[in-house]
Amino acid sequence: MLLHSSGLASTRVWGTVRGRYVGGHAVVSRSMAATTTTTAATGQNGTFAGSSTAELEQWLERHGIQTALYGQGSARNITELFEEVSKAESVLAVFGSGPCSRAFRLVSVLNLYIKNGQGQVLIEAGQRLPDGRLRQRGLPLSEKMMGQECWQAAAVRAVGEELATVLPRDWQLQLHIDESTYSQAVEIQESTSYPGLLTQYTCHKVTAQLPCLPEEPFSTSEPRRNGTMTNYWEWQDPSPT
Repeated sequence: MLLHSSGLASTRVWGTVRGRYVGGHAVVSRSMAATTTTTAATGQNGTFAGSSTAELEQWLERHGIQTALYGQGSARNITELFEEVSKAESVLAVFGSGPCSRAFRLVSVLNLYIKNGQGQVLIEAGQRLPDGRLRQRGLPLSEKMMGQECWQAAAVRAVGEELATVLPRDWQLQLHIDESTYSQAVEIQESTSYPGLLTQYTCHKVTAQLPCLPEEPFSTSEPRRNGTMTNYWEWQDPSPT
């Protein structure tokens, strides 16, 4: 793998009013004060600290999230969210107190814009979940970062995990990451995977080349706890900026 670097990366942050750290994640918020009230599944710093999906479901319901919507349509289920938190891919915190408290999800995401020789970007068009549901994506190769993982390590892990079934053994020697294209941005919006759960995404974006990938649309597969997930990929012209 080659890393190319020139100059400093640009950083964009939207809606930043004040910052602090929760569970290792930098948090920006719009006048939302984090509660420090401790319950059975809430730690001293206001983060979820339970040890089961049942505790997580109760914790979310207590903080304004209707979990009955999880696992319906294209939404992920409560077990997947618990696994995500358990693997340190996200942190769940509480903002506000009493009946006004609300669960808040913190995620750092690596967006890898892999380009081919024609300048097209590899896009994950959709996913077929283990239970057969089809989920639309329309995103570049994206991977949630784990704990204090650096974006460079996350980029290599993302390729290895997401594209493994179509890669040759020497793919790491062919992966070229252009560090001069790196940028970071913070976005706050409701999660599309977990309805009602307001999420802060710290997005680490960078461009790469991986010439060993198929030139035509292709699919990959990932083992999951409850079966296999199939990912559908295609090359698309980059969106105008």
